[in-house]
Amino acid sequence: MIVFYTLVSLFICFYRPISTLSCYDCASTFPGNNVCLPECSQTTQLNSTCLLTRDIPLDDDYSGSVRAAHINSEPFIFDAVDKYFIFGEEAVYQNPSVAVNWDWEYGPITYGCDTPGCNNPQYVNSLPNALKARIPNETLDRLLTGTLDSSCYVCDECLDEDVSTTDMSSCQPTLCPQHTCNFVATRSSTTGPAQCDGGWHFTSGCILSNEPAQVQMSIMYYIRSKTNVIYQLEATCHSDNCNNFTTFRQLKNAVTVDPDLTCLTSITTTTSSSTSSVSISSTTSSSTSSSSTATGSTSTTTRTSSSGGGSTSTSTTTSAPSSAKQVLINVKFIILTFLSLYIIKF
Repeated sequence: MIVFYTLVSLFICFYRPISTLSCYDCASTFPGNNVCLPECSQTTQLNSTCLLTRDIPLDDDYSGSVRAAHINSEPFIFDAVDKYFIFGEEAVYQNPSVAVNWDWEYGPITYGCDTPGCNNPQYVNSLPNALKARIPNETLDRLLTGTLDSSCYVCDECLDEDVSTTDMSSCQPTLCPQHTCNFVATRSSTTGPAQCDGGWHFTSGCILSNEPAQVQMSIMYYIRSKTNVIYQLEATCHSDNCNNFTTFRQLKNAVTVDPDLTCLTSITTTTSSSTSSVSISSTTSSSTSSSSTATGSTSTTTRTSSSGGGSTSTSTTTSAPSSAKQVLINVKFIILTFLSLYIIKF
């Protein structure tokens, strides 16, 4: 009896459930918007998040891709604080046309989720086209436009989370007449890719060509809390020393997002209630009759104009998701059980 109570006490003390998640793991690439979805199977990993990435350009000159994977294959976003999110790459460029002024474009979109099989490639049309990031035109005009007569800052600095400093004494001005200033700010962490411990890694300099004024962003949008986090912000500007800390802070603080997540409801409903294949609604007459598979990851930097017309439809058949397994393991308890039985025996 003493041994029994000892075992129960040890079980309560040491028991720690370890959860696993079953996610689809596959990829396909295709020319232009001639979409092919991959044949896909599920793999299981500990404490994971499922990802589904779509990059489908409307321009036939560029390759498109669809990829399903576990989050550990994406080191840039592996530290997401919530397992239910949309991650996107978007940009705004100054258009030469005065009538257009600023032109917004979008690139790949990644869906993160934490239910078994929630990243089935068949759900690709349920993802939003973009996060719909926006910065007011007045802010873009004020911070990025002008005439570059003299110099740009050259920096390689670590900044705090709020970019509270305006002191540019650690950066050196460099001659950059008739060219373009730029900066890149990457969110940092102790385990992330940037070279700073928290806050931001800020680098800047002169581009030896006359690039259009622009901002490019990588943004995480957490669906449950409806908050967004900028992972990287890159800008080019056309006035003397415009690539300073203040420009970065004001651009960062001006960013808003407004993604249309209406269709994500169908993914949540389907994955929680059924393991059968799901059909994808079509909005155009284009379709594909073949599929391709790839074992490696594929990414592109092609961006698609958010103002462009048309949409992409897909039609394919993939294998139905297998039943997800949620495994609870306690090695310590098993060892203690056998040890106790050994003691009782002898």
